Parts: sequence; structure tokens; C-alpha cells
Amino acid sequence: MKALPLSDMFGILSPENKVILMTPSGAREEKIIRTLRKNTSSFIISFYGIDSITEAAKYRNSLLLAEKDFLPPLPAGEYFINDIIGLSVVTTEGDVVGTVHDVFETGSNDVYVVKDLNKEFLIPAIKDVVKKIDLEKGVIIISSMKGLLD
Repeated sequence: MKALPLSDMFGILSPENKVILMTPSGAREEKIIRTLRKNTSSFIISFYGIDSITEAAKYRNSLLLAEKDFLPPLPAGEYFINDIIGLSVVTTEGDVVGTVHDVFETGSNDVYVVKDLNKEFLIPAIKDVVKKIDLEKGVIIISSMKGLLD
């Protein structure tokens, strides 16, 4: 089957990983990846238990979901988007900026959408700005550059 990645994290999947196929109707089925290979802008993927074109057609337009527990650990300094959303953002001076509500990928770096009660801030996830991410404390510490929080 052909899979179009919706995230750059797709590449960490490998054969024998467990995933969930969610059909357009919302049905979920756990599957194990048999083979996976990159093909220009997509991936070619096969699953144990899906052995014919007819069977594969049942999963057309399905979403492939991976439980975090099923995935190999990320390299140091990399995080799942779901781990970032909901974290508090604080400056190195201790000023509370807000909470991460969304993350979008720009190609060169991620951008954190941070909201407080009155404003929305777009915080680039680059080393000059993001100084520390502490998942245990639920906080991202940033260095406020000129114009970043205006």
C-alpha cells in the first residue's frame, strides 16, 4: 500500500512495529508492519494479514496511527508533538508567556503556537530561542528575542 506521510516522524517506523489503521468510518485495527520503504514523496508499506489487493483496498484513505509505546525512542533533544502541546512557556527571566496549543512544521524548524488569555505567539523551535524543554516539569524555557513577544 502507498502511504503519504503527514509528519516527518513517519521515517522512524520500521518493520515489526505495531500501528493502528483507522478507516474513514472510524474503525481501528492494530496491524504489524511487514515491509516499509521510501518512494519519492511517499512510502510503500505492507502489513501482516493484508495479502491481496482486494484486502488492501478496504484500507484506502485510512490513517496510520502509531502508539508512542510502539515506537523506538527518539534521539536526544527530539520530542513528539503531542508531548509539546500543553506545555507552559516561560522566559529565562521567569515571565509566563502562555501554553503551547499547536505545533506546525515549516520545513526548516517547527513553530510553537503559544496562547495566553489575550494573545497568540509564534515561537520558532530553534536553539537561539528554545533553551530547555522539560517534559517532567511541563515547561519550555525560551529566550525572548526582540519582537518575539510583541
